[in-house]
Amino acid sequence: MTPPAPDGAPPATDGVVELDPCSSDRGSVPAHEQVRAALTTPGLRALLLVVDGGSASWSDEEVVAVADASVPVVAVLHGSVEGHAAAVALASDLRVASRDVVLRVEPLVGGTSASLPRLVGGAVARRLLLDPVDLDGVQAARVGLLDVVDDDPATAAQELVARVAARPGRGAAVLRALATWERTGDVVAALADEARLRAVVDLHD
Repeated sequence: MTPPAPDGAPPATDGVVELDPCSSDRGSVPAHEQVRAALTTPGLRALLLVVDGGSASWSDEEVVAVADASVPVVAVLHGSVEGHAAAVALASDLRVASRDVVLRVEPLVGGTSASLPRLVGGAVARRLLLDPVDLDGVQAARVGLLDVVDDDPATAAQELVARVAARPGRGAAVLRALATWERTGDVVAALADEARLRAVVDLHD
């Protein structure tokens, strides 16, 4: 029997919590509180996070909550994902979407100056941040922003996160191993840098 979930989090099923912070039944609980509550669910081995670009509720706090997760986070993207929604997706460990998704990474938002180069390399990150463009699912996968493109992204994401969660402890151990080099340009530091740089830009605009 699965232990009860913390307040604000759905229960874990086979080690997975699926969380859609923007769904109407989540009430007024801020998204970052929902994410942090989900991450403390007993028996959790992986989090499936629905990132709906149609919601304006994403912020730096959600980016940090996802970036700091101690278990793998699989994001399934819907709609037009940009700004902080895109930053949350980039902070996740794996990303799934349909070919119809629209993904746009904005500069100086949500730590993308750290998360984007880790995913796509410095040259591509520089191009996408200096000249932000809308990418469909196929284009986003081609540059390394998506791990899976599927006509049924919800099912594909559920299958992927189930495989990740089926290896107890392995996912968290992999994240810790990767952290020794991958997170040297960490998102929290990038958020502070971006805030400082935005202030400089605003002075000269």
